[in-house]
Amino acid sequence: MQLTIEIPNEQLFEKILWLLNAFKSEGLKIISHSKEKFKSLVQSSEQEGLDFSSFKVDSFKEVDGLEYQNKIRNK
Repeated sequence: MQLTIEIPNEQLFEKILWLLNAFKSEGLKIISHSKEKFKSLVQSSEQEGLDFSSFKVDSFKEVDGLEYQNKIRNK
């Protein structure tokens, strides 16, 4: 299971993190993301756009993209 929480201030963040660290010995894994880092990632991807060329889909490797688009448009 996974839980995502937004903590409004740094002091509260430190308290919650201190509490959660007590559960690490029981297998809790803490993945921390700051809002600033997340915003910069989102902004950089928006500026550059999404590149789907790195995703290989075996079921589409025999399909020509332009022909596929034309078939969809002509329906």
